[in-house]
Amino acid sequence: MTVMDDLLARGAVPEGYKVEIFDGTVIMTPQSPEQYWTVLEVHAAAKAADIARERIFGDVLVRFPGENDAAPDLTIVADGAGRHGQTYDCIDVLAVVEVTSEPDDEKDYVRNVRKYGRFGVDCYVIADPFKRMCTVLTEPVATGYAKRREIAYGDPVTLTLATGERLTVDTSDFPVRDPGE
Repeated sequence: MTVMDDLLARGAVPEGYKVEIFDGTVIMTPQSPEQYWTVLEVHAAAKAADIARERIFGDVLVRFPGENDAAPDLTIVADGAGRHGQTYDCIDVLAVVEVTSEPDDEKDYVRNVRKYGRFGVDCYVIADPFKRMCTVLTEPVATGYAKRREIAYGDPVTLTLATGERLTVDTSDFPVRDPGE
């Protein structure tokens, strides 16, 4: 049993908080309204693209063998992805969306880029309410991603999944935050 399994089993995660273990450190952050609203917009776009509800989820544990597991803000998995209790395997992940909790969030912009790329997550989107920008990373490689696009809030973000499915996210309603908030 991992530390995360133990926390989940004990119900030790307070409502409204997200808990992850990174490099041996337990990180517990409250979900901001901006994070929630952004995830809702992306989820709606995925549903509009006819991606089944069972393939879209947020804050659900994804296993990364030999590394810390993660609970991305939003995850899209392949059709037929294997569920293991309350978790999924990273091999089934097609896309991840993370919403930064703070300006220049190292976890999202550095550590997650390396991790998701190394484990072959085809599409990683960082929605940043402070920069008012989405960073779309594709073509995973051992050290991160080979392709990077930055798209300002207000412009549509089109994602093409490894399955050929396409979804377009209207970012004009993405909430923003000032860095001092």
